[in-house]
Amino acid sequence: MNAIDRRRYPRQRTSGLAAEVLQSRSGPATAVIDLSEGGACLDWSLTDRIAIGSHVRLRFLLPGEQTSEVDGRVVRIARGHAGIEFLPEQREIVLQLLAEARSDD
Repeated sequence: MNAIDRRRYPRQRTSGLAAEVLQSRSGPATAVIDLSEGGACLDWSLTDRIAIGSHVRLRFLLPGEQTSEVDGRVVRIARGHAGIEFLPEQREIVLQLLAEARSDD
């Protein structure tokens, strides 16, 4: 039986997109699994103790050595992944990020 997807925004699978968690001292960037207007799912192999509810700043690494920074909140950590909800005031930055991620496909 499939779980009902209650997300407000459709997710866009990503390929090759990475992000750094700026509060983390755990090392290299982590893979972005999917992205939407409301948030992102990240590969979460970080060793730092970043708990659910923590505010984070993500630096997305884009083609051509460009970056985009987005503020969010950790809403889920499970099975090696973390769900990040973007803060509402980040909407314009997120829309630009989604456009960049689509153009790289």
